[in-house]
Amino acid sequence: MTLYPKIRNVKNGNIAIKIMITISFLVAIICVIVNLCTTRDLWWSLIVIAGIIYSWITVSYSLHRNINIASSVMVQSIAISLLTLCIDYVIGYSGWAINVSIPIIISVANITLLVLTIVSVHRYYRYVIYQLIIFVLSLIPLFIEMWGTGIIYWPIFTIISSGITVFTFLLSAILCGKSMIEELNRRLHM
Repeated sequence: MTLYPKIRNVKNGNIAIKIMITISFLVAIICVIVNLCTTRDLWWSLIVIAGIIYSWITVSYSLHRNINIASSVMVQSIAISLLTLCIDYVIGYSGWAINVSIPIIISVANITLLVLTIVSVHRYYRYVIYQLIIFVLSLIPLFIEMWGTGIIYWPIFTIISSGITVFTFLLSAILCGKSMIEELNRRLHM
C-alpha cells in the first residue's frame, strides 16, 4: 500500500506530445500536397487542418486538471462553431453552418450551462462569467438577422436558439441572481 500518489513522468509526457505535434504537422503537410496534386478546385485539406487544430484545442484544454467545466463548454462551443464555419466555407458556403449548425451549438451550450447551474446549486457562481459570455455570443446571430444582412436565410433556427438563450439566462438569473451580481462585481471589479 502506497501513501503517496504515483508521480507521472513529465519527460515521457513531453516526448509524447512532441511526437503527436510532429505527426499532426506531417499529416497536414501530406494532405496539402495530396490536395495540390489531385483536386485544386476543392481545398479539402483545409478541413483536415481545421480538424487537427480543433483536436489540439480539445486535447490541450482537457489536459488541464483544474479547469472549470463551464469554460470547457464555452471553448468547445466556440471551437466547434469555427470548425463548422471552416467546413462550410471550404465546400462552397451553402450557409448551413450559420443557419443550422451554430444555432444548435449555441442552444446545446446554453442548456448545458443551465443544467450545470441547477445541478451544482452551491457552486453555480463559478459558471456566471462563462454563462454571460455565451449569452452575449448567442445573441450575435440574432443581431445579424435583425440587421438584415441576408446571411441568415433560415431564421427559424436562430430565433429558437435566441429564445433558448434568453430563457436559460433568465432562469439562471431567477435561480441565483444575487450571487450572479456578487460574482460579476467580484470578477469585473464593478
